[in-house]
Amino acid sequence: MNIYLASNSPRRAHMLAEWGIPFAIVTADTDEVMTDASPEDCAAQNALAKARCGSEHVDAGLVVGADTVVACDGRILGKPLDEGQARDMLELLEGREHRVITAMAAVLMPERTEAARISITRVFMRHLGEHEREAYLSNPEYRDKAGAYAVQGLAASFIERTDGPMDTIVGFTMGDFYALCTELHVDVRR
Repeated sequence: MNIYLASNSPRRAHMLAEWGIPFAIVTADTDEVMTDASPEDCAAQNALAKARCGSEHVDAGLVVGADTVVACDGRILGKPLDEGQARDMLELLEGREHRVITAMAAVLMPERTEAARISITRVFMRHLGEHEREAYLSNPEYRDKAGAYAVQGLAASFIERTDGPMDTIVGFTMGDFYALCTELHVDVRR
């Protein structure tokens, strides 16, 4: 069974490669939308849109899309548009708990059968000093990251503790990937 990743995320590609799963990347040119829906529904809608878009380039195989959002105080935090927005996001998150939601969706081709999963991890970020925050923002790491930080990068020291899968925060939950494969009767463990 051919596996296709409908994502431009180097982190997601790296995770699949680390797990020894052969895959190819397909284009998924969709706009991530932050709707009035719940954070879970928003992430799921985006993940499914990516998988569907990627499936348009595939004759046969499993196309997987993923989306990660951060939720705090009833707000959905996607990727910051600029440094100012990233600063606002970090100031909102620091010293408190927030949720990181990663949705994964798959489309099995040519059947066009779909499945989706959602994983949530609670994250507790410590208070940051202004100098520490500004030093982090001077690095491009915050760009293209939900909530303006990458737990697997320089921002790892910002996190006091987590409750839930770490790979949910990184943006590709392995348990959900295998659950999608099982639900769609795809064996990737050969």
